[in-house]
Amino acid sequence: MNRIFLALALLLIVGFSAVYWQMGGFKAATVTLETTTQPYFVAGRYYAGPANDEAFGDLTREAYNVRKSGKLRGDFGNIFYNSPESTRDSARVFVGVLVADTTSQPLPKGYTYRTFAAGQRVLHARIQASYLVAPGKLYSGITAAAEAQKLALAHVYLERFPDQGEPEVFAVVR
Repeated sequence: MNRIFLALALLLIVGFSAVYWQMGGFKAATVTLETTTQPYFVAGRYYAGPANDEAFGDLTREAYNVRKSGKLRGDFGNIFYNSPESTRDSARVFVGVLVADTTSQPLPKGYTYRTFAAGQRVLHARIQASYLVAPGKLYSGITAAAEAQKLALAHVYLERFPDQGEPEVFAVVR
């Protein structure tokens, strides 16, 4: 009986490891120090409150549905205005869709634009992985790069999760 449980446990471990590997969970983020060359426009709504609040989840689902329904063309994205460590308790985030410009498509009701400006020094992290495992890898890569290069972060982050391509995070450097 113990051998059956051991075999089952090993099979589950191998299965979960294979799925995690397939999702890119064993890959590390590539992080470079750059200056943004273009502004990034996010159409969405602002949220301030507990990160685990249902209202935050509702905004995320709404942005996903607005994009999937074709009301806005672009990639899912957010601008966080506080550090990822403090986001566990309280999030200050603009949730929405990264759009190419602010004039080519009408905004859904209740949506506004926020701009992540050009000319900012940022740590740019990207990874070839699923959006399910990417955020943790991207933020840990940014933290490690900031410590290694002795950089202070301004705790403003632009997240971009495209359907095709690498998820990425831009972290503003002071």
